[in-house]
Amino acid sequence: MSPSTGRVSGPPGALAAWLRELPDEALVWLFRLRPDLATPPPPDFDILAARLEIRGSVSRALERMDTFTLEVVEALTVLPSPVSFRALTEFCGGLDLRETIDSLRERAVVWGPDEAIRLVGVAVDLLGGRPLGLGHPARRCLAAYRLPQLARLAGAVGLPEAVSAGANGRNLGQSVEQSRRDALIEMISAVLADPARVSALLDQCSPRARHVAERLAGGPALGATNDAERLLDVGAARTPVEELLARGLIVGVEPGTVELPREVGLLLRGDRPAGELHPAPPEVGGRAVSADSVDPSAALAADALVRAVTTLLTAWGSTPVTPLRSGGLSVRDLRNSARLMDLPEPHAAVVIETAAAAGLVDATPGTDVQFVPTNTYDRWCTEPVAMRWAILADGWLRSPSASWLVGGRDDRGRQYAAMSFDTRRPGVAELRAEVLRAVLAAPDGIAPTPEAVRARLGWHSPRRTGALFDGVVDGTLVEAELFGFTGRGAPSTLGRLVATRDASQDDLSHLLADAMAPLLPEPVEELLIQADLTAVAPGPLVPRVAAELARMADIESAGAATVYRFTESSLRRALDAGSSAEDLHFLLGQLARGGVPQTLTYLIDDTARRHGRLRSGPAASYLRCDDTALLTEVVASRHTQALAMRRVAPTIVISALPVAELLDGLRAAGFAPVAEGPDGRIVLPRPEIHRTPARIRVATAGPTGNRGNQLRDVVRLVRRGDESARAAQAARELAGEELASVRSAPLILVTLQGAVRDGRRVLLGYVDQQGTPSDRIVRPSSLDGGWLTAWDERSAAPRRFALHRITRVADLDGSFEGPPRPPAPETGDWVVPPVADADADADADPADDEPA
Repeated sequence: MSPSTGRVSGPPGALAAWLRELPDEALVWLFRLRPDLATPPPPDFDILAARLEIRGSVSRALERMDTFTLEVVEALTVLPSPVSFRALTEFCGGLDLRETIDSLRERAVVWGPDEAIRLVGVAVDLLGGRPLGLGHPARRCLAAYRLPQLARLAGAVGLPEAVSAGANGRNLGQSVEQSRRDALIEMISAVLADPARVSALLDQCSPRARHVAERLAGGPALGATNDAERLLDVGAARTPVEELLARGLIVGVEPGTVELPREVGLLLRGDRPAGELHPAPPEVGGRAVSADSVDPSAALAADALVRAVTTLLTAWGSTPVTPLRSGGLSVRDLRNSARLMDLPEPHAAVVIETAAAAGLVDATPGTDVQFVPTNTYDRWCTEPVAMRWAILADGWLRSPSASWLVGGRDDRGRQYAAMSFDTRRPGVAELRAEVLRAVLAAPDGIAPTPEAVRARLGWHSPRRTGALFDGVVDGTLVEAELFGFTGRGAPSTLGRLVATRDASQDDLSHLLADAMAPLLPEPVEELLIQADLTAVAPGPLVPRVAAELARMADIESAGAATVYRFTESSLRRALDAGSSAEDLHFLLGQLARGGVPQTLTYLIDDTARRHGRLRSGPAASYLRCDDTALLTEVVASRHTQALAMRRVAPTIVISALPVAELLDGLRAAGFAPVAEGPDGRIVLPRPEIHRTPARIRVATAGPTGNRGNQLRDVVRLVRRGDESARAAQAARELAGEELASVRSAPLILVTLQGAVRDGRRVLLGYVDQQGTPSDRIVRPSSLDGGWLTAWDERSAAPRRFALHRITRVADLDGSFEGPPRPPAPETGDWVVPPVADADADADADPADDEPA
């Protein structure tokens, strides 16, 4: 089959008829792949077919196609419509196109059986410029030539009868000249469409000229030359470009540019007219790493991520962070958070955004907004490390946050802040998943380079470009390493699991946790305590032990083995929290492998002995001590002079400072006081823990099972509306003149009253508030106050119609058998649906605001 330059559209309503024959599951899958088609639900298949031809919808569908699929679509723009599957396969060099055509049918970009495959018309406009590297058809290329040039070219291609017509065309009227130009263009185009005559013209050219033509045929079909505007006689041509121009084998389309007509290019390509196609994506290459080190490195990164989130949110729970007035985290708070987690600021932004995406931190309601952990965080802390990481990873995969933008500036020079709406992008989750799949396509032990990932991604999504698309590659590479989906840059076991799973699955967290658990060491409940007052945890501690240890020691270094250090201040922190020296000795005795060193025992006893000997209370504040010598030392110390203390008794000192400031000052001076209540009992201060209710997270990565049920409801609505519309059309055809006769208001009212009395069905002509006319098959039930209440068979619900908007009525009973009556309330379980206004209820009847 030879390609044609024109398009042959299908018969009117053919696409709607093809859609009507599809099974429900195929329609549900269509709405999944192209969700814009179902928003709002189309009232019938004619409207759905019209939406399939909308430019924006088709463009979005094409953006999600890989290079090979787009090449097949471009081939369909070259071939005549309809085309058989066999002819399309031959045009594409015999490649297997079954999966590709089925995929295009699922998206309704092509439709029809294998014997007559059709492409939606708007796709031709979007891809039909110079498809597959071919040039425009000869007819369009020659449109840039004037009449004398066309006449000279006609003689060169063997049309002598056209030469005289062109030569005698000087000083003619504009309309006559244009008609002769059109005639010459048609004749020359017919010559170039004849393979035998084009082959003869090519044989007349030199080998160098043929080589130039073959290079242009390989694509792209445009070439740059200074001779583009020169059109010499065949005998005067000297250069290869002049030879081709003189014979019409290339055409000067604009100054400095020549184009090889499509017909010539197809002939030069021989038995592969579609040219070089790309049925498989490029391989992902990179540097080699040890495959045995990938998973351990990924597990270490995952553990570090969990530890960083815990450190951050524990601090924010005690000291909430106030956001900027414009929303988001200030630069100072981001810097402090990065220092707290011991991470670079870009990595800290990823951790903060991930915690927010997982629902662990949020802004408090009200006017005094602060960022604090949610009540979900407390439950999260009780989970095993594998599950905690899985919850974070699940949130990251679904998150619309482009965290790599944090710290950069927008077009107006404003800086992007973490946890602000400025970093939200609707398509980030989908793009992140595509980049991750491209990264994880690398072989085992290969850390892909960003260039290789971009090449792979360019094959999968060639029509997606822009700053966001470029940034998501570098951002995802960094974030995948932080989350452990890659280890040392190479895909890990966790990453490969994500690449084969749908991020919209509800059980993704459990799947990730099950995969992570074997990679993490077993939690331990023992410490190696050393004489230098340090303790080494030879693995991750169980949550209970880790919480107890965090009260009495400070983390000195974290990693596969965490090092803690005991100091006087850390032990005092445990004593302030209510622990006694005996409690600390007992706990450490249970945890220490090999016993507790004597140095730590002495430090605990000495700190506990000094702890609480000084007591402070409100006076504004006072300080009392039974040891008069110690109290004298406190008052006389040069480090306490700023506390403005005054001794009022041998064992009592008062101060003008509040109790909290007095205690802080004494502790800074090296003493160990405790607070005392009005009744003399010790007050053990506990840090205030802030929480905010967690919000319900909505999955953004794809459709869920609930979404599938909604789409099935949409399909049922479309079929029901289509049946009603077809019934109305059949009723109009059968009613004929009767419909035209019932147009006056009195006659309409009489007809409706009779239908109410007899329970008859009628065809109603109605105009909504937007002035859109429609026909409804209804069964009237009452007339009252200028309103008709009737059962509408399109929406399968009772509706109210304003009488002044009814334009015509036709009686259907006895002349047409339409849809069945509405269900009768015969049992107590039947519930009458609420009556909706035909003008106001757009959701119940989308046809009211749907374009015809």
